[in-house]
Amino acid sequence: MPDSLPIDLGRYSTFVPPDPFEDHVGPFYFRISGDASRAGSVHCVLPTLPRHGNYVGGVHGGAILTFADYALCLVAGRAADGGTNTSFAMTVSIAVEFLDAGRIGPPLEATGEPLQVTGRLAFARGSLSQEGRTIALWSGVVRHVARAKAMARKDAAAAPASPRREAAPGSTRRDAAPVVIVPADFEPLTTASVYSRHIGPSYARKETDGASLIQPTLPHMCNSGGVLHGGYMMSFADSAVTRAAGLTTGLAPTTVAFAAEFLSAGDLSAPVATRVEVPRHGKSLAFLRGVLEQNGRKLLSYSATIKLRVRR
Repeated sequence: MPDSLPIDLGRYSTFVPPDPFEDHVGPFYFRISGDASRAGSVHCVLPTLPRHGNYVGGVHGGAILTFADYALCLVAGRAADGGTNTSFAMTVSIAVEFLDAGRIGPPLEATGEPLQVTGRLAFARGSLSQEGRTIALWSGVVRHVARAKAMARKDAAAAPASPRREAAPGSTRRDAAPVVIVPADFEPLTTASVYSRHIGPSYARKETDGASLIQPTLPHMCNSGGVLHGGYMMSFADSAVTRAAGLTTGLAPTTVAFAAEFLSAGDLSAPVATRVEVPRHGKSLAFLRGVLEQNGRKLLSYSATIKLRVRR
């Protein structure tokens, strides 16, 4: 870490067990002070690095969404288990409003407030800041289950099938070489941002009212439970809405609000795909929506508001 970093990361922890997507994007850090059920007791840190960059050199919206999801799961999950790390928090829904741009270099910080914990759900809200400036506001709901139960499900899912089946076309299973068949009318996003390229290759096709995108799934896109990470899915969706807005309007897009509902868990069995619609846009704003799918199964429903400006 840079010597100028004003936060002593030696007093912070990283997530245990390891989380492939957070390790790939991060590292992310957190610290719990006092009662985990109280506002402000959880403090999260993301040191910003060049790989988090967007087109203009700031922090990519997908990285901010991933950090917001991380903070939500820490704040709500630790409120649910009293700070013991014995529960596994899975995001049900999240909304993020982008208030200012983040820049590469200074760390992002996140704090939050648990609102309510029930037998299965936990609700929380909070904010992301950088050098004292509020970058984004977030709120959401997680489902919490016993961590031992979640890990048992992961181990069962990872067990080899008997008899062993050959990987289907387009499969990116851990035990099979990735074979991705991309339709001929999809083009690789060679002009993707640094952050998007760091996540993995993707392909797009312009539609009359938006765009369609496909991305192969890779092991680093999973969470510690062995399914596709919520932050990964939102990162891909954020790249999709900005790409669709740009293709539709010819203007430079910036996400100002993003909301998502998680419908089911994804895995490494096939690429993920999304169709982004642009129901309405003007000269300064565009409103978009879409659904992220895998093998015809709906994983994520999302909507976004995009600010538009003339390209420089």
